Amino acid sequence: MFEVFFPIAIIWLMYIGVGVLAFQFLQTREKIKVVSESPAYIWSVSFLIGAGVVTLGEFVLSLIKVPFWISLCGFGAIALYSLFLYRHTLCSPTRKPQTIFTILFWIGTVIMMFFFFTRSISRVTYTWDSIAFWTPKMFALWSDQTVHLEGLRNFNHPEYPLLLPLTGANAFTIVGEYNEVSAKAVIFGFSLALFLLIGNALLTQKSSKLQKVFWMVLFLSIFIVREHVAGEYAGTADIFVGTYFVAGTIALLKKHRLIALVLWLFAAWNKSEGLVFAGVTTLLLFLSYPSLRKWIVFSFATIAVPWQLFTKLSGLGSQYFAFGSLYARPWIEYAVYSVHAFREEFRNLQKWNLVFFFFLAQSFCAIKRIAQHKELRIIYAGLTVQLLSYMVIFTIAPEEQASFIAAAISRLTLHLAPTALIVTAYLFSQEFHAKHQKT
Repeated sequence: MFEVFFPIAIIWLMYIGVGVLAFQFLQTREKIKVVSESPAYIWSVSFLIGAGVVTLGEFVLSLIKVPFWISLCGFGAIALYSLFLYRHTLCSPTRKPQTIFTILFWIGTVIMMFFFFTRSISRVTYTWDSIAFWTPKMFALWSDQTVHLEGLRNFNHPEYPLLLPLTGANAFTIVGEYNEVSAKAVIFGFSLALFLLIGNALLTQKSSKLQKVFWMVLFLSIFIVREHVAGEYAGTADIFVGTYFVAGTIALLKKHRLIALVLWLFAAWNKSEGLVFAGVTTLLLFLSYPSLRKWIVFSFATIAVPWQLFTKLSGLGSQYFAFGSLYARPWIEYAVYSVHAFREEFRNLQKWNLVFFFFLAQSFCAIKRIAQHKELRIIYAGLTVQLLSYMVIFTIAPEEQASFIAAAISRLTLHLAPTALIVTAYLFSQEFHAKHQKT
């Protein structure tokens, strides 16, 4: 049990401590107050932001030969100070007492999370992505204690960012050995944050109790989500991208714009695929909120630029981009095939239940009201361009198209599914309809 709970206690608290410091900084810059927010929201967002800050900081410091264990000591000290300084923010006594429904809702959610946690750490990692590059990168980073360019070149997808590998390497550093169970236990914190954010968003929406339960059950019923959290694909980064997308969406719907931006930018620190969504939403936030522009530029420069600059200067390119081959293939037919592939994927009830059916149907019915809603316009633009980018990749990638789509489409759709669900729940809520009536 030591290899499970000791790294969880150290790394989770470190991520939350560093994250709540960044959380406070962002809300101060935007002049918002989140004291009334529930601990589920503050702790989850702090964990996600803290994970990004710590791992990105480790990467940058390693470029000047600072070992990861020294970085962890420094971030640990910052986290302890932050947890003490902002203990009232994390556990505010001024919040309203919970209702019986809320307590039962969280009990059911916690039971499911416990089931997913035990299932996750009890399974051996065996999917291709895990054994081909995610887990080996964890081991290499832990062994080297710094980022070595030649070490990255030895694995598939050397251009993929390092949030997941560094989190696993941190777990190995804490326990002092390579231990797959420790890595999985620590990584489950991202799944925990996902469930807490989804549950909190549904509970705080102005909708009926039946609707809240329905949307949560629908989310838990998504087969691909379960498989990435606690099944065959546990230990891969695609669920991380979906988590950061939906976390930023929830924050933006709460008018926490800088927090949303930072979460979306850290999606690109999970996998390169997150850069498109982050770039589009950053641009739209920059255009929509002039008073925040200097902080938007600062956030983009400090979060998105370092890794992109490193990969470009180091020549770590993506294997998916082969524009030269477009002239030797029927690219229009390839593009049409990609569109049909996503159409069939969205219709796959076994994988996604009715999530995309509800999302597309309600989006079509509320298209006029969505166009009048500034935050939803940003979210929908990000989702649309993200989906189009996947279709472009399927069209131009050098791999045989049908096989490539069959292997990747479910993982790419997972990036969009949690956000699609939470947006759909918002469109059905009384809050959305009341806002439209006021406008």
